[in-house]
Amino acid sequence: MLDFAAKTKAVFGTQIDMPATPKGMDEVEWMARLELAASYRLVDHYGWTAIVYNHITLRIPGTDDFLINPFGLSYDEINASNLIRIDIHGNKKSDSPWPINKAGFTIHSTIHQARKDLHCVIHTHEAISQSMCATNAKVIPLTQEGCQFHERVGYHDFEGIVLDGSEGPRLVAALGDTNHTLILKNHGLITAGPDCIWAFVRHLACIRNCEVQLSAMAAGELNLIPDAIMEKTREQFEGGSAQANALVRHPEWPALLRMIDRKDPTWKN
Repeated sequence: MLDFAAKTKAVFGTQIDMPATPKGMDEVEWMARLELAASYRLVDHYGWTAIVYNHITLRIPGTDDFLINPFGLSYDEINASNLIRIDIHGNKKSDSPWPINKAGFTIHSTIHQARKDLHCVIHTHEAISQSMCATNAKVIPLTQEGCQFHERVGYHDFEGIVLDGSEGPRLVAALGDTNHTLILKNHGLITAGPDCIWAFVRHLACIRNCEVQLSAMAAGELNLIPDAIMEKTREQFEGGSAQANALVRHPEWPALLRMIDRKDPTWKN
């Protein structure tokens, strides 16, 4: 199996001019910074931003430290170099003039500590998933891609802005051992995965399924997928057969990277 740095370089491929690892920085951290910076630019591209709020974090492989956005920069200003490295206690380990969003640290550090398999965590307040969060409905897989969320979604009631960490145990309970997605009621969406690729494609698929579900609920009776078919389809996505014959595990990811690189290559700075 490729290590993280080798995997990331392989996914970026030869079609994107990648910068060399900065002097004095470990290559694994630099590859993590590039992957996370790309994720911020993609979230900006899809319009899931809330000006300077919300957060995406990525644990640096082999450490308990993770990278987070500088609080005050918009997502289209974030690049590989200005991401901030912090430890699990919230102490900055990067030389940066920017602060850390306390709510962002609190939510993300809770998930990173509870689930060692979830290295990337994406949290947004975009309107479609927030609309779902404002209902009493559960996420119902109604599309092929939506089947990824069959028995993989947890729910957490709104308790105010997450600042003091007191609701951490309830967030962890909602996440459980197998969920990778959280519906924060009256708040927003969280998806997570072993890297940015998994977390992002899940975010994209969840928002799309929420959009379809909300529209279908307003239109009439839902055509529900049988549980056995949802489970089969979920396993096709999780096991990799859904991407049969692709050059890489998630063929949409290199295509997305090429898109943002054409749009604005400064994410690699």
